[in-house]
Amino acid sequence: MSDFRNKKEERIHEMQRFIVHPLIKNNSIESRLYQNIIFNSCKDKNSLIVLPTSLGKTVISALICAEILFNYKQNKILIMAPTRPLVLQHLLSFSSFLKVLDDQKILVTGKISPSTRKMVWDNKTIKLIFATPEVIRNDLNESRLNLKDFGLIVFDEAHRAIKDYAYTLISKKYMEQSPNPLIVAMTASPGSEKNRIEQLCRNLYIEHIEYRNEEDVDVKPYVNPIELKWEFTELSEEYRQIIVLFKSMLQEKLRWLIFRGLIKKNNIDYVFKRDLLELGEILQRNLKFTLNEEKGPLYLALLNQSAALSLMYCIELIESQGPFSLKTFIKRMESSEGKAHSLILKDPRMKDIFKLLENVTEHPKLIYILDLCKKEKLDTYANKNSNVLLNDKSPQILIFSHYRDTATHIVDELNKTGIKSFRFVGQSTRNNDIGMNQTEQSAILDSFRKKEFNVLVATSIAEEGLDIPEVKLVIFYEPVASEIRHIQRKGRTGRKSSGNVIILAAKDTVDMRILFANKRRIEKMKTIFTSIKTILNPISRLPIPYNRMTELELADLDKNLNIEQKKLNGKELKYEDSERKVIEKIKVKNAIIDQIPKLQIGTITKTENNLIEKAYRHIYNFLIDERNNKNSSLSSSSFDLSYLNEKFTFDTHIILQALKKLEKQQIIKIKNNKLITLNRLPPNKSTGREYNIYVEKILPGKAYVLVNEKWYALLNYYDYEGPRNLLKKGSEFKAIAELYTNENNFCIRIKEIIF
Repeated sequence: MSDFRNKKEERIHEMQRFIVHPLIKNNSIESRLYQNIIFNSCKDKNSLIVLPTSLGKTVISALICAEILFNYKQNKILIMAPTRPLVLQHLLSFSSFLKVLDDQKILVTGKISPSTRKMVWDNKTIKLIFATPEVIRNDLNESRLNLKDFGLIVFDEAHRAIKDYAYTLISKKYMEQSPNPLIVAMTASPGSEKNRIEQLCRNLYIEHIEYRNEEDVDVKPYVNPIELKWEFTELSEEYRQIIVLFKSMLQEKLRWLIFRGLIKKNNIDYVFKRDLLELGEILQRNLKFTLNEEKGPLYLALLNQSAALSLMYCIELIESQGPFSLKTFIKRMESSEGKAHSLILKDPRMKDIFKLLENVTEHPKLIYILDLCKKEKLDTYANKNSNVLLNDKSPQILIFSHYRDTATHIVDELNKTGIKSFRFVGQSTRNNDIGMNQTEQSAILDSFRKKEFNVLVATSIAEEGLDIPEVKLVIFYEPVASEIRHIQRKGRTGRKSSGNVIILAAKDTVDMRILFANKRRIEKMKTIFTSIKTILNPISRLPIPYNRMTELELADLDKNLNIEQKKLNGKELKYEDSERKVIEKIKVKNAIIDQIPKLQIGTITKTENNLIEKAYRHIYNFLIDERNNKNSSLSSSSFDLSYLNEKFTFDTHIILQALKKLEKQQIIKIKNNKLITLNRLPPNKSTGREYNIYVEKILPGKAYVLVNEKWYALLNYYDYEGPRNLLKKGSEFKAIAELYTNENNFCIRIKEIIF
């Protein structure tokens, strides 16, 4: 008795540890107080959820998805993210949490043609759609998509929803088209400017904000400690001399602009890059509205503005990045035909800069990284093509660099010392630097995840969204001005265990200005939400009654999920495989339905439905007979749709609908809109016995039946794969079946319906 009580208590404890919901997989989501609070606050109002990386924004959105799918089974849900890899990542994450069949979820990106996407939007079976925002915006603009049937839209990386980003139009259309819209917007940081956050809330029609940070009482128990350390380096005298020369050149250009009233500041020390960029926009705009003979002064002003901007960039490179990045930029200036670059290179002070660059040492930040990697005792390798895994004690490091040139140089220097490292950049090509396509990106990340090398040196591409493996140490080669990017970089460690972050900064340089500005922004963001909450307005919605999933539907879902799981056999879903599978599935499966628009849901007449049911029974029995006929050509091969047209007198569209039912039950597969493959047929007639079945009572997930007018038996949902319309009170039919006992219950397993 005590053992039974202990097991029961263990089960209760297990239920308390994990979220229990009809559409959430068992033991898949740990129950956390702050997530439950946020879920309950956001499940019925448009909400902005601000949570640091690794604290479960995706989990909260999955809980809201489950609630919508359960309470409104007719609704669809759209989950969006800025990039294709991140969209796939969400598909995999949601699939690990939610009880949703493969046929009910889909990945939609620009690789799928517009006509095929139209089939996706019209398909009533699909409930969860994972997509990039540009695709959704395009289809809304072209009227291929209407959002009226969507009960929820999730906007990931919601801080992008400003100005003319696709999220803005999508949310506007959603509010116009849906009678009962619900928006969940997620971000690690929306920014620190009040105007920006207010604009974001307006663009996404936010009614409620949930903000947490690592210091909140309900979050602290789930936060792994991250040690944040600032390392300040000293620049050598050679560096200082180069900086002085560049600044003297810059000051001349700035004085020229200030003297002519083009920059409204008296102190050149307070002229920043932003001022020069704004001046450039004004000058370019004025050129459009000025007569050709009067454009000379404007061109001269633009020349000095552009030269000043390039000189600022040179100073930033030598201060923050090092001589390699500066030399690379100077080479680009030499090969360019720009007059501003020519003006800089002809300055006699450039000769002194070139001499100093010949003797200057590596930037102290790079020297710090090389020394740190040696102290960490990272595994070295003799053969650069070696794929030997690192030992368990060898740490992996993620280094962020703002510039590609610097990232390239760091990788080269690490590899020279025997520390295996790779560069990770975006897809675009910049200044003849060819980017990495998604296949290359995936290969690098897989290799890093498998611990085939020590150090990943990445640009901003690794900050947002991509499934970068967790590391013990993250290094910022330079501070970042954006608090959004700072939080995202920091979130690459400390997810599953404690982590470390080191921010490198050169003293008395642009690094220090950015570092202190960033700290102020982060503190400012923490205090800004209270004032914004007071200006949020509720959205008017039409009340929609619940249309919940039934117990029988949930039982069916569990059964089909078990079948799918057995077919997976541990196979890992790859990005390319997923997209190819999506395209093939939609093109094949929906092309058939698209050919017969009159048979869409809600338009089939009672007469047509009876014909479809009759055709289904005839084709079902025909396939069984052919399977059992050893001389049949169909017993082990595929056959063409025209074969059934010749065999039966039903109209083609009736046969197609009957085949659709058979395909849904996984008895057949339809390929290329015409080829039918026998997939899984019921057991042979020779197994089991023939019984008369009378359905006495229907209960959730089971039915009580009278067998041969003698015995009452329990028919469980997993013991019946026949037509659903036969399972109703008072129904009678014959079946090949087996009788068995299970926990003192007399049960029946139906193998085949006899019509």
